[in-house]
Order: sequence, then C-alpha cells, then structure tokens
Amino acid sequence: MREDNVQKGRELIEKEIKAQEFPVKEVLTNDNIKRVCEKFNFAGEDDMYAAVGFNGITAQQVVNRLAEKMRKKREQEEAIEKITVEMKSNVPRKQTESGVIVRGIDNMMIRLSKCCNPVPGDNIIGFITKGRGVSVHRTDCPNIHSEENDRLIPVEWENEGIPDNKSYQVDIEVQAYDRTGLINEVMHVVSEAKTTITAVSGRADKDKIATINLSIMIAHISHLNRVTEKIKSIPDVYSVQRVTN
Repeated sequence: MREDNVQKGRELIEKEIKAQEFPVKEVLTNDNIKRVCEKFNFAGEDDMYAAVGFNGITAQQVVNRLAEKMRKKREQEEAIEKITVEMKSNVPRKQTESGVIVRGIDNMMIRLSKCCNPVPGDNIIGFITKGRGVSVHRTDCPNIHSEENDRLIPVEWENEGIPDNKSYQVDIEVQAYDRTGLINEVMHVVSEAKTTITAVSGRADKDKIATINLSIMIAHISHLNRVTEKIKSIPDVYSVQRVTN
C-alpha cells in the first residue's frame, strides 16, 4: 500500500499546488521539500507523499508550507501592484494625520518613521511595510538604504510642505563647552523660538565637553533651522545636529 499512498499523495499535492495557482516545479524544489520534511518530521520526500496518501496529513497543510515563501512574495507583489494602480488614479486628496500623502490613495495607513523623524520640508520616501501600510523616511535616512528597493514608493507632504497646525517631533544633539548655566541657556533660546521641548538630557565627559539631547516639536524644516541657528549663537556651543536613530 505504501507505493499506492506515495502515488496518491503526490497527485493530491500537485492538484493542491495548481489549485493555489502556483507552478508545480517551482514549489516542489529540494529546498522546499527538505523544509517541510523537517517541519513535519518526515524521513524523506516519499514519506511526505505517503502521509498525504493515507490521510495522515492534508495536501493543503503540506502545500501551505511548500509554497510559504512564494505566497509571501506574491502577496507583497500584489500589495505593490495595488498601490501602484491606486497611485495612478485620480482619487481626491484627504487630510491625513501624518501630513503625508501617497498620490491617488486616501485609505492607506501612513506613519512617520521614528528612526529619522521626517518633518515638512524634508525630502521623503515611502516604504511599504507588511500589514502596517507605508512607513515614511527621510531620503537621507541610513535605514532606508538597507530596505528592499521594490518596496519603496514616492510620497509627498500635504500642501507641498507648507506649515499647518501640525507639529512633529525632532531630536537634536548639542555639543558645547561644559559650563554653569549652559542647559538653561539652551532651553531659554528654544523657548524664545516658540518651540515646545518634550524631553531634555545632558552629560559631560572628562574633557569638559557637554552633550545635550533635546526632543522638540516643530512645524517645518525652516522652523527647525531657526531653532538650531539660535542654539548655535549661544557662547561655547560647538555644534547642533539632528539625530537619526
């Protein structure tokens, strides 16, 4: 009966592969079969077919594992194709919480990446995530260069990046000579620029170099530039730079 079960199982698996609209030869590769045998503790390929042949496991369970990587790739390609098609349509724009739009799409989840904290005025790019919509990065974000290029899509700021009532968090780092009252002066000039500080921390090394980290809420890149220039004007400040995690 084993030979009959092997033959029957092979036929059932090939039938299920076709039902799931995958090419049989591309699914039944040595790597895929080896992975499934390890998963279900089959001694080899014939044991896999035999198990399906005598109903020890269903063909669908086996094919789901065999075609797992191909299915994920197909889902990703379909998601990209859907977004591409929608981008070419003329769907009216709607206001978004993030302040960023994907042209032609009004129901896509869009979130600003925490690693680089883009703000209006920055050059930005979108990255299609799995199940979480589009993640927006600055184009100079180091993390975006390690992402898969086929999942990058164009995005843009609403109102062409003109400041609105929204505010965005930006992390900056100040380096200066460590002296009394330095942090207070930094916080004072930031406050004068009508900028909210959400977090502040400081430390100094043995060479009297102070490092102050600030999280501030700004409306636009020009707003950020004003704040950083004011901080740079403080005596003993060496540098002010934006932080990318």
